[in-house]
Amino acid sequence: MSESASPPKPALPLFFKRVVGVNPEMHGALRLDRSTGFGYAARAQSVPIGLGEMEAVSQHYPVLFAGGQQPVAVALLGLRENENLYVLPDGSWRPGGYVPAYVRAFPFIFVENEAAKTLYVGMEPDADCLRPDAGLPLFEDGKPTAALNESVAFCSALRDNLNAAAAFGRALAAEGLLEDEEANITFTHGGASRVRGFKVVKPERLDRLSDETFLDWRHRGWFGPLYAHLHSTARWSRLIDLAAPPVPVAN
Repeated sequence: MSESASPPKPALPLFFKRVVGVNPEMHGALRLDRSTGFGYAARAQSVPIGLGEMEAVSQHYPVLFAGGQQPVAVALLGLRENENLYVLPDGSWRPGGYVPAYVRAFPFIFVENEAAKTLYVGMEPDADCLRPDAGLPLFEDGKPTAALNESVAFCSALRDNLNAAAAFGRALAAEGLLEDEEANITFTHGGASRVRGFKVVKPERLDRLSDETFLDWRHRGWFGPLYAHLHSTARWSRLIDLAAPPVPVAN
């Protein structure tokens, strides 16, 4: 008689190795030190983005949609798997580049307890930015400090923004506006790269929208993010420049 297989563990959010609830008894001595940088994001080829930041993101990175029936809006940060061209070797973000909100929210995240239908504030307890000897305290006298409250408020706003982006992505898919795409890149001085597994809006399909849907989307403020996505195609050239092999030096 064979034992039944254990159900698979739910996938952890990007950047997280484990998530625990923020607890003053367990974490009362921890401090938040943002000066440790963004090394945790160095292997993130893309990160999810919220609806409200889509226009800002589009000024720096291609905005794409990943996933199947539930498209997720993402900022593309690299042209190869496990590559983020914007995190430098010292852990800093490349100067001038917009840091997506999902990256800035780490090590905190809102977690839904599906059984109890409740939300709680979770964190990555082993994050480099959580330290006992440097940074701003998370708790004082067992109560959350301004630093922790601000982080929680930021995570709450991010969660709402990600949910809004998810609704936007589902609507694009439902109207048949998204199409699977891939990018094949050949560098001038040798080497190549291929990015696949993403979807983009086909502009010519926008004429399919009914007047009712058009007015609904305008009321929801979705045309700003939609055109931000379309205009962000101009950002591919920056990624290609950053990813290109060094120019050979003449002897």
